[in-house]
Amino acid sequence: MFSLFSIRRINLILSLLLLTGCYHYNSSWNAFSPTYYNDPYSQSDFDELLGFGATLANIPPSSRAETCRTLLKRQKDSRYPEPGIQLHLMAGRLLSDACGDVPRILNAVGAIPPRQLSDDRTRKLVAIYTEALKRLNNQSRRLGSVERIHKTAPNGLEPKETTGSKTDENRLLREKLEAIRSMEKQMDQSSGTN
Repeated sequence: MFSLFSIRRINLILSLLLLTGCYHYNSSWNAFSPTYYNDPYSQSDFDELLGFGATLANIPPSSRAETCRTLLKRQKDSRYPEPGIQLHLMAGRLLSDACGDVPRILNAVGAIPPRQLSDDRTRKLVAIYTEALKRLNNQSRRLGSVERIHKTAPNGLEPKETTGSKTDENRLLREKLEAIRSMEKQMDQSSGTN
């Protein structure tokens, strides 16, 4: 039958096959990683954030809002703040109001340690997004204060910008009227000489 040497050889081959199969099976699993490791929203690398922004820019506003709601839900359900979700919300907020409150996003992103940002390009992109959101927030505040002034102004009084534009309009109308009068005078003079 089989010799002892051939049985050992077969056992060795089967053991090696079993070990390589187990290694291959467990190679993609990491006990310390979240269950959504392959989820792009949890990633915070440059290419993912840039691609996310480009994709969001090319979809309709209703789909943007849905994506933002998904991100906000993920943020709410998370046990701890995830840098990837915070950065995706930051990119999304540039394109949709549905991605949350600007000061809250800026605070959350500001709390991300720089070492958690994957590389220098990501840090630079985050710096650009941060400044853009700060400007967006300042413009929103200015617009809100102008609207409050306009609502509180009495009906007889108008804000200075409107008064200034009416003055310019009146001046232009006077200039046009003077031009028409001078043309009439020229016509009268030319008809009087004939």
